Amino acid sequence: MEILAKKSIFIDGQEHKKTLRQHTLDVLEAFFALFGDAENPTLFAKQWLRFFRISESDYATFYQCVRIAIILHDLGKSNAHFLDAVTRGGGQSLRHEFIGGWILSLKSFRGFLESLENTDFQIIRASVMGHHLKLKRGILETADWEKPVVPLLPDGIRDILVLFASHLSIPSFPDINIPSRIHIGEISDDFEVIETDLERFFKEDERRRELLRAVRTALILADAAGSGLAREMDRSVFLPLGQWLAEAFNDKNVLTEEQIEEKIVSPRRKQIETTDNKTFSFSDFQLEAANLSDRALLLASCGSGKTLAAWKWGMGVASRRTIRRFIFLYPTRATATEGFKDYVAWAPETDGALLHGTSAYELQEMFDNPDSRSEKDFLANDRLFAVGFWQKRLFSATVDQFLGFMGHDYRSSCLLPLLAESAIVFDEVHSFDTRLFSALLGFLREFDVPVLCMTASLPPNRLEQLKESGLEIFPKNPQDFSDLWKKSSVLRYRIHRTSKEAAVEKAAEAWRKGEKILWVVNTVKRCQAVAEELSCMLPKAKVICYHSRFRLKDRQERHKELIAAFRAEGPMIAVTTQVCEMSLDLSAALLISEFAPLTALIQRMGRCNRKTIVEKIGKVLLYPPEKELPYSKEDMTNVEAFINEVEGKFISQTILQELLEKFSPTTREIKKLLPFLEANGFAFCVGEGIRDIDGHSASAILESDIGLYWKLRKEREPVDGLILPAPFKSTEKGNGLPPYLRIAKGEYNEQLGLLC
Repeated sequence: MEILAKKSIFIDGQEHKKTLRQHTLDVLEAFFALFGDAENPTLFAKQWLRFFRISESDYATFYQCVRIAIILHDLGKSNAHFLDAVTRGGGQSLRHEFIGGWILSLKSFRGFLESLENTDFQIIRASVMGHHLKLKRGILETADWEKPVVPLLPDGIRDILVLFASHLSIPSFPDINIPSRIHIGEISDDFEVIETDLERFFKEDERRRELLRAVRTALILADAAGSGLAREMDRSVFLPLGQWLAEAFNDKNVLTEEQIEEKIVSPRRKQIETTDNKTFSFSDFQLEAANLSDRALLLASCGSGKTLAAWKWGMGVASRRTIRRFIFLYPTRATATEGFKDYVAWAPETDGALLHGTSAYELQEMFDNPDSRSEKDFLANDRLFAVGFWQKRLFSATVDQFLGFMGHDYRSSCLLPLLAESAIVFDEVHSFDTRLFSALLGFLREFDVPVLCMTASLPPNRLEQLKESGLEIFPKNPQDFSDLWKKSSVLRYRIHRTSKEAAVEKAAEAWRKGEKILWVVNTVKRCQAVAEELSCMLPKAKVICYHSRFRLKDRQERHKELIAAFRAEGPMIAVTTQVCEMSLDLSAALLISEFAPLTALIQRMGRCNRKTIVEKIGKVLLYPPEKELPYSKEDMTNVEAFINEVEGKFISQTILQELLEKFSPTTREIKKLLPFLEANGFAFCVGEGIRDIDGHSASAILESDIGLYWKLRKEREPVDGLILPAPFKSTEKGNGLPPYLRIAKGEYNEQLGLLC
């Protein structure tokens, strides 16, 4: 009987089947192309094992465990229910990887595996059972008890055991008494034992946990590559599997200091010179960033040139150690997109990538002709999932795309090869929520890779935790760098407390004087209300409303409009929510803001007089918001005291950092649990990601867009432009829409967004 590993695919009317044996061989080929073997490890393998802190004495165990896990990872597919699922669309009684783990646990099977040299049975079984990241306590809770009897297919099992014997150069696999069928209820005790082992054997053994992480994720990578690349080969439009991987991980193809200069830094310098119409020169602190250690925290005021300093740091890392990639991680999609436009997009399309939830849509017509970047195609092969990015070398991305593996996200797990051989920048670390900051600390603690963290301001408790994680603080003394000290210590604005009503009058007055005004509120509803009020009061004024609750295509337009208006001559008013706080190069003469947490206020102030025009002090007006707040009481601790301290004073960025240290809470944040780092052998993606969950929003489609949505789907065109985040209470289930999409209720305006 032919045992299939996958559903058949049809190409030009021809059916292409993938047998269990051939799929296993494809995955083995992918593994050896990626890692080589214990005697001849690839450069990537060395980077991978260093990343997971695996000692050379454990190399042989790593290779043996992965090889065995690969051969056995789909053994459980040799059952009638799985065959029915891939041929006729039926359902499985029990996931195939759990059946495979149960077969491995049979006394004779387990005994044989434990007798082999350099094997760790617990690591192999946990890898096999967890390679789809569905392994959690209560394994049999996933079973279909209406079909409790699972017929096994001995031909498929026998075929895999013959393959096992051949690859491990043993005469034959010993006789294993495998039943022809299993009853789920009768083996429930066996799964209780397995779960106990998954708890007990990894709890107190850090070395074993590190090996399990490295082995299981290596299996996931080889399986993803062996499946995706082999499928593309079937389409006759792709390189052979081994050749494609060899190009993606060519030992000679490393990223050098000169390449970063040529592909990113030099084009960006020329762009700045063209825009500012003057010769660009690096500041002393930017040049010194190249000499920083491999683990550092860059603290510098808004507008000081941190991003170019970070690229200089990457050049320094590339000059003293082997890296193949450089990854710049931002907290939001908008900031990642801006980072891509300004820096990564100058690289060749074969090297550069923008990676976040809607990046494919954002890349469409991102640049205006005749910009040289508009001629490039930065898209990866969608059918290859995350594997398609393995040939890229320079990234601008959101943090969760890469650190999602800490929550056992499958896509992020497939991006781990990129992290393992990169230098990595985490920007705006002050803005990370508690869960994301815990993920950053865990990443710094558990993995060996060059990291630079950056921000303009940081509360003392977070600063201390990052120092404890081994980050060198830079600059230790800003006064050592005259250019940096001048920017951070110059008096940039004067702060006053006011009322919302008085702020409206001040905004109108500033507009009539020809100034640019940035008004920041804490909720979308108030953002829309202020924008409408100002538009009515000043009918000739350009008033831009910018927040998160737009359709993506409209948010793109508002974003472009916002950036262009701040760069153009003449007055304008932008009313925004917190989306303006990070990595946007905006400079307003007047900043008006509702009270907000201290770090948020300081980031907002960084958008006032950003160009630091000494002879013209910027103005900052702060007022208490209405009763409704998106922030907790803890978030707003000491805000009143801070505002009382700055009332009526001329303020610099240096003074703001000193006040942040004075008024910030000293209590340490509670560390959140990270599934990837837990002390057990389970591996389950709960789908919540590594950010604190916003249970109040849902991805939605306007009712008026449903027809267009289905038209685009039928034509296989992107639908991302129609999607918007809406308050969950203002949505309803969509008839026929995918489960992750709902229908947004309420009026919609392209200039104001969703009104609800």
